[in-house]
Amino acid sequence: MDAIFTLLLWAGYFYLMRHVLSVALTYFGFAAPWGLQYGELRVADVLQNLRTYGVVILINAAVFAEWALYNQVMFGSRTRRRRSEPITPAEMAVFFGLTPDQVTACQAVRRNMMVHDEAGYLTESDAFTKPKRQ
Repeated sequence: MDAIFTLLLWAGYFYLMRHVLSVALTYFGFAAPWGLQYGELRVADVLQNLRTYGVVILINAAVFAEWALYNQVMFGSRTRRRRSEPITPAEMAVFFGLTPDQVTACQAVRRNMMVHDEAGYLTESDAFTKPKRQ
């Protein structure tokens, strides 16, 4: 569906820009079978194109304004993402089967190699099995 909508939008863009392309081609000597030719360029035709562009711009502005109003009415000031509460080292220690001091030691190091057993429990860690270098 997105691809079809994108193709329709590009087709509309090329339709609106057809006169610019045809004038540019005929200026450089290439025949353009559509739109205005460089020799036939009149102010009235240019103003008609500008009016068409203005209508398209106003329609786009109306659609975006309605979309913003719809979102404001439907969602208001509600935030969809709520910030979760921070987890304490004690809660993390319970989850991983460690002591809070071991969790704090793991958080304090820049690089930490951990070894787990077959059940997935932490058996060894660089943070609390090796002495820290000064």
